Amino acid sequence: MDIDPAKITQAPRAETNRDAGRPRMLCLGVVVWSDDPDVEPTVLAHDSPVVVAHATALAIHEVLEDSPAYVGASEFLETHRGPRDWRTPEDVDAWLEALREATPHPAYSFHQIPVGGGNEKGDDAAASLHHAMQERERALTADAPAGPGGAQMPRPGLTR
Repeated sequence: MDIDPAKITQAPRAETNRDAGRPRMLCLGVVVWSDDPDVEPTVLAHDSPVVVAHATALAIHEVLEDSPAYVGASEFLETHRGPRDWRTPEDVDAWLEALREATPHPAYSFHQIPVGGGNEKGDDAAASLHHAMQERERALTADAPAGPGGAQMPRPGLTR
């Protein structure tokens, strides 16, 4: 899976304080919508892990609300508090963990990569992002069940 930088969504920037000599860390939220290699993941980026987690949960919630593609999505949304009820980062984390327990897809992951600061160049950050995405893809596909002849079996949608 190659990541197209034009498809990376950056959440609104928060004001933060940083030490001048330390490399800035970019937080990424990656949503893998299915095990179909033709379906591009969604990548959300921000310098705050709290903002990335919230944006990731919102993106998943919106798709589950609007798409009939995920079996059991409406039941999951009815039984788990939605964005209007998320008051703290822990509420968002609890919703994401409940989703992870309920279904293999959509799947999400969070990453931090250094960008800028020190002697790093933009190319180094892009290479780090590309490497992190490749590692995550390998980790996700390694978990997929194997079918006849070693082919990966499709994973079901949301189930209870």
